[in-house]
Amino acid sequence: VARALDGWRQTSGRFDPTVLPALVDQGYTHSAVTTVPAPMVPGRRIGLAGMVMVDPARSTITVPATSAIDLGGIGKGRAADLVADELVAAGASGALVNLGGDLAVRGTPSDDTSWYLGIEDPTAPPAHVALLRVATGGVATSGTTIRRWRTDQGEERHHLIDPLTAKPSTVATLTATVLAADCATAEVYATASMMMEAPAAVALLDSVGLAGLVVGSDGGVHRTSTLAEFIA
Repeated sequence: VARALDGWRQTSGRFDPTVLPALVDQGYTHSAVTTVPAPMVPGRRIGLAGMVMVDPARSTITVPATSAIDLGGIGKGRAADLVADELVAAGASGALVNLGGDLAVRGTPSDDTSWYLGIEDPTAPPAHVALLRVATGGVATSGTTIRRWRTDQGEERHHLIDPLTAKPSTVATLTATVLAADCATAEVYATASMMMEAPAAVALLDSVGLAGLVVGSDGGVHRTSTLAEFIA
């Protein structure tokens, strides 16, 4: 949770770990592992990340009664980082951990000095928009093409909630892929990028020194100035 709050501050609120009430409001009440009952999030409010308190000494988290925490935008990346680090600490010469498409790589594979990672084209899967060569770090992709559902009224929605509106983001962006020193950071900025039009998202990534690419709804691929360093 502390790492998620760091992400909220780093992205000026574009990544917000308090979107769970809004996500449930939109009808996303079932995940792969659990069902979220509506009564658990009274008030249905988001945007309260600044009021979440973490006390490491007591191992406690205090959340406003009208809010709730959603770690879906960082949990897989953080877990992948922890597992990859533990594998290397246990003696592995290299490790690639893939949790739902978010990747943490450490060390080297047995047959090369780098890992090769394909970034799927959301407009024509399983084709790729890029093949990356990564030595270490994390790669995360966020998008609106997979977790989609229809309401009882037939309205199609997705799981990426815009903190400004408390509704699914409506920007013309399909996916955002980010490379960072760790997968948790990559996840944070991939989610934040999905709240912006592709050119603005690339500008955000460039401003913080991260590499990545963003695919617009028209199929256009927008790349950061540093991505060329990672193209295989």
